[in-house]
Amino acid sequence: MGTASLWQDEHPWRARPALEGDHTTAVCVIGAGVTGASCAWRLLEHGVDVTIVDGRSAAAGASGRNGGFAVTGTGLEHDELAQRLGEEPARELHQATVAALDRMVALAAELGVPDAVRRTGSVWLVGEDELDDAERAVRAAAGVGIGCAFAPEMIPEPLRGGFVTAVHEAQDAALLPAEWVRTLAAASAERGATLYERSPVTAVEPHGAGWAVTAGGRVLAEAVVVACDGLIGSVMPQLEQIVYPVRGQMLATAPLDRQPLPLPMHSQYGFMYYRPTTDGRVVLGGGRLEHLEAEYTADEVVTAPVQNVLDAFLGRLGLAGVPVTHRWAGIMGFSADLLPLAGPVPDAPGLHVAGGYSGVGNVLGHLCGWLVADLIATGSHPQAAALAPSRFRDASGAEQLEKIRSRELAALLQRRERGSSGPLSYQG
Repeated sequence: MGTASLWQDEHPWRARPALEGDHTTAVCVIGAGVTGASCAWRLLEHGVDVTIVDGRSAAAGASGRNGGFAVTGTGLEHDELAQRLGEEPARELHQATVAALDRMVALAAELGVPDAVRRTGSVWLVGEDELDDAERAVRAAAGVGIGCAFAPEMIPEPLRGGFVTAVHEAQDAALLPAEWVRTLAAASAERGATLYERSPVTAVEPHGAGWAVTAGGRVLAEAVVVACDGLIGSVMPQLEQIVYPVRGQMLATAPLDRQPLPLPMHSQYGFMYYRPTTDGRVVLGGGRLEHLEAEYTADEVVTAPVQNVLDAFLGRLGLAGVPVTHRWAGIMGFSADLLPLAGPVPDAPGLHVAGGYSGVGNVLGHLCGWLVADLIATGSHPQAAALAPSRFRDASGAEQLEKIRSRELAALLQRRERGSSGPLSYQG
């Protein structure tokens, strides 16, 4: 089996040229994933000239390698988000993700790929150790109008007895991630964006009143958006301990005669996630809870310990021994406070970043791409203050930034020892 994801294999892509020589543009977007493609589309709506540069190809990274869940909200439960931002800003941020998913559904239909973003709802299968958290999450959601409710009847038959209840999250969607991102990137190119592939960025440096992005050739731009999530630190070393890479692993079965899953589901606070496909497969991901330290890496490879966990879960679904056609990994970016960074980089006029989605980037990536595009074109966006990278301005110096990451890791390990993971989750 190759290292491509099921989604990438199912939606081939026509390669674009590599960058050579000097190219001048208004905005250079680094990364042709969901954030980069969304940012480019929005900039074009504003009438702004844009060039996208990617080290591989559109949706080659995590945007084409994730679990295919399009979930609203952030990596934090609403009550914790409200503690961080305040009740009203937290509510507004959640509603912004709902609006972003609505826009994705409408845009996929407009671009002729309605199945690429399909509203299905999702189910959280709740274990005994998660019950208190689930009850609190449902209460908090009801208080702000988020559509979720207990639905124990939705536990699939093979998993009955392993979970105490289920929570139905009606607003969520199933995604064909490579098809969605590649369609949006191609549509942006058709509308006037320039897309260069196979052009790894080696430097982003001030140049006159703007910036020079070196990637074989050079892109000379008034503004730059670094939109490569888990690989942000490789482009911007000053952020490598604020947004750091975490590996997620997946597998996909061959089409099955019987489908045990009615719709996308997750459990273990999102550390396990699984969904059906329209051709009868089960796509399954996660499995890193018992191997956390090894999965803090940018190595895009599958490993036996995590894949063994995924295989064991297939057994729980009654699918032990079924053919597995794909096994793959993707690199996501976790931020030090589990909220995305989206906006201008402090003390670097014209340089912007969008990433650090902490495992729930399919909708947040679209939102943050639009956010940064709006900031560049108009100077404002309603969620700009909540997600501003400047919130890390006081955390200067490598030693202090490492402490941020260490605290998060220590808290995560502590939750693992208790048998739960708290709100730190990866739902694809």
